[in-house]
Amino acid sequence: MDPKPIREAPIITGKSGGIGRRLIFIFTVFAVVGLVVGEAALAEPAAITKAKNEAEELREHIDELSRLLDAAVEDYNYAKAKLAETKEAAQQTQLCLSKAEADLEIATAVFMERLVEIYKHGDLDILDTLMGSSSFADLVEFANVMERITEQDARVVEQVRLYEQEVTVRRAELAQQLEDEKVYAAEAEAAKGKVAAQLAANEKALEGKEAQIAKLKAEEAARQARLAEEARRRAEEARKKAAEEATRKAAEKAAQQATTKTTTKATTKTTQKPTTLNPTQSVKVSVPESASSSEVVSIAMQYLGCPYVWGGESPSGFDCSGFVMYVYKKVGVKLPHSSRLQYGCGQQISRGELRPGDLVFFYTPISHVGIYIGGGQMIHAAGSGKNVRINDVWTNSYHGACRIIR
Repeated sequence: MDPKPIREAPIITGKSGGIGRRLIFIFTVFAVVGLVVGEAALAEPAAITKAKNEAEELREHIDELSRLLDAAVEDYNYAKAKLAETKEAAQQTQLCLSKAEADLEIATAVFMERLVEIYKHGDLDILDTLMGSSSFADLVEFANVMERITEQDARVVEQVRLYEQEVTVRRAELAQQLEDEKVYAAEAEAAKGKVAAQLAANEKALEGKEAQIAKLKAEEAARQARLAEEARRRAEEARKKAAEEATRKAAEKAAQQATTKTTTKATTKTTQKPTTLNPTQSVKVSVPESASSSEVVSIAMQYLGCPYVWGGESPSGFDCSGFVMYVYKKVGVKLPHSSRLQYGCGQQISRGELRPGDLVFFYTPISHVGIYIGGGQMIHAAGSGKNVRINDVWTNSYHGACRIIR
């Protein structure tokens, strides 16, 4: 696109409407600059920065508590699972023990029947010896060597011995499992208590965080309200002054015409020839003659407090480039909805050349944009969870600036 001619404000004429509009723009610039300088006394950047840092530390603490809480929950779940597993194993062991005891009882009964048979048909001395045994082991030992016990009797005796061993093993196993149940139950209870304690700490920290953020938002909202009110007040004063000045100039012109009895209405207009811009300062967009950078600032101020919405480009919600696009559209300049593309739409300028209405860009690659309003400050859609607000131009992440309206 060819460079556009640099425009000058027309010399004051009797057309009060044109005078008023031009003066309104000029006074708006002064009003915004004065507002920004005056606001330095109202803002408390150190206190707000400190509160933000404390909120961030608290957020990190919440994250750590959440991690510990997750670990405690896993401890509790593990202990519960092991407890259930042990209880199931104990139930199986109890069934095996009951069966082993029943088998032992049957085998013992069979063995006693064999002893009765011996009594009925055999030697009383042998029976006396059997009955005089001090323990079942002695009885079995003696029975094993008896010549009268048949091979069948030997199998009965062996079966009794095996069942007795199984009963002993199962009882010991069950006792250990019941002990394990107590251990896992205690561990589960301890883990549960740990969860409860961590949860309480988490909730308490969260309450503190919410209070901190609420306080910060209230302070910032109050500051933004002061800025907006002051901007509106000064803009209104500028409009009144412009109207008064227009009326005065019109009256002077009328008086001069009456004195000289001039019948023609002279309209003086100075037009500067097109000036070729530096080739490196190419203009990418069409800028109407009526567009004014001070008007851009004035329009932007009207949307202080609008919410941030990702991809938003209307007062119901803006993102950073959507806000810039919307404001410039109001003065007849069509910009793309992209901070990186917006950077190439105007004349790149240094930070020292900034004036109200210029665009300021941040990060590399560019990912944020705001509208410079003077005094080292900008108005922008600040980011997720925030709103359209006024802040100092960021220093650490500053990328560059461009001028859309010459």
